[in-house]
Amino acid sequence: MSLKTKAKKIVRDNKAKKLIKDKAMRVEEITPDFPSRINIEPTNRCNLRCNMCPRQDLTRPVGDISMDLFDKLAQEISRHPPAEVRLHKDGEPLKAPHIFDLIDHIKTVAPSTLLNMDTNALLLDEEKAERLLDSKLDVLLFSVNAATPETYRQVRGSTKYDQVIANIERFLAMRKERGYVWPRVKVQLIVMAETRNEIGLFKEKWGPHDVDILLIPAINWGGHRPEVKSLMQLPARRYPCGFLFNSFSINYDGKVSFCNVDFNHLGVIGDVNGQTIEEIWKGPEFEHFRRLHKQGRFSEIDLCRDCNYWAYTRNVWYPAGKGWK
Repeated sequence: MSLKTKAKKIVRDNKAKKLIKDKAMRVEEITPDFPSRINIEPTNRCNLRCNMCPRQDLTRPVGDISMDLFDKLAQEISRHPPAEVRLHKDGEPLKAPHIFDLIDHIKTVAPSTLLNMDTNALLLDEEKAERLLDSKLDVLLFSVNAATPETYRQVRGSTKYDQVIANIERFLAMRKERGYVWPRVKVQLIVMAETRNEIGLFKEKWGPHDVDILLIPAINWGGHRPEVKSLMQLPARRYPCGFLFNSFSINYDGKVSFCNVDFNHLGVIGDVNGQTIEEIWKGPEFEHFRRLHKQGRFSEIDLCRDCNYWAYTRNVWYPAGKGWK
């Protein structure tokens, strides 16, 4: 066999392996019957004003999810296990007045749920740490986003970096003292122009702790924060965003957005006060946006036109003319 023939065979074999891998991933990334990941917003109140967040442009009302609505969601989720539920969208969950009731309720009603929560840890005093450790929360993500007080002040608009670090370290010490492995803890640094030089410091700081370190490229919030320099390298050709095919985002008032970056109700496709998750998931409004994505018509959607969030998702699509299938 000539070198040229061998090279062609290697290319064919690699393509075949990729096709098999892509087909396996499609099962995880495209879930037609019910979303595999559900974001529920406990509140859209927040105690920080971060420079990479679109909160400065927030026009929708501020409020908290009701227990009655949350119970309705938990009951439906319990009939479609397993699902990953993330108690977070546009606010700080620890500002929600009933956050611990929400955690306990959904883990009681839908115990197989993989329950995540994000927090900036600013409000994580010892009492709240105790309550989180007493709960059945599966994953707790600390959004730190800096490795020095100076950068924290620049990125977060706050001088309380040392307090945040102390709150997290106390939580980890309490978890260790109890001998717990849950909740699994993650600490996050959003990588952008202001933080790129602190990646090493961030790893050095959190490496000795029993945590997962996440380095997340910043997003531009559907193109509405173009000044946020994420440093993320986009693929050469844009493909359909996987979030439309596996994820579901519920605002505190019950309005459902087709994308989690919809901070101002620009992409509302339903309302779980009067509809079920399944009805909206399979409904014509959601299918409309999915169809536009598969046809490569991203420019026709305000939230998607200039967005870079799609690049977070795996490409499990096959080219079909100008679109994808």
